[in-house]
Amino acid sequence: MKRLHALIALLCITTSASCFANPTNAPSQGDDRGRPVLQLTGNKVELNHGRPTLRGRNPEEMIQPGQVWRLGANDPTTLSTQGNLKFGDKVIPAGTYVLQVKLVQPKKWNLLIQSEAGSVVAEVPFTLQTMEKPVEALTITLEKKDNGGRMVVQWGTLALEVDFQAIA
Repeated sequence: MKRLHALIALLCITTSASCFANPTNAPSQGDDRGRPVLQLTGNKVELNHGRPTLRGRNPEEMIQPGQVWRLGANDPTTLSTQGNLKFGDKVIPAGTYVLQVKLVQPKKWNLLIQSEAGSVVAEVPFTLQTMEKPVEALTITLEKKDNGGRMVVQWGTLALEVDFQAIA
């Protein structure tokens, strides 16, 4: 009986200590969010997105042409930029936006950039790539490309890419 009490006490202490040991900027258990950041000439670009897992599903079968996909899980996927960005011919002013994806038709995907109130600020086409090895958890990355950046969305065998530029 004493061993059981000691084990319970040890578990309580270990659990409490792990709660306080987690730095505020690190994801805690159950907080599986991606937070890529890209610095473009004085303009910090950040994403915050949920990372759902496939669990045997196929994203291309889950979304039908004409449907909008919320791009992530739980809280909305957001893009924050300290300066203006240009996606294709669309200028996005500095601020925070909600990102979604629209399957226009098979193999044709668009990025929807929306105000936090829900109105579409821009709709820009993605370039579609197909990967041989599927990605289990939704992954969005930001990377440098030429004088700008590229957003890459990977899930299953889908890789959706869109380029952008920082503008004054």
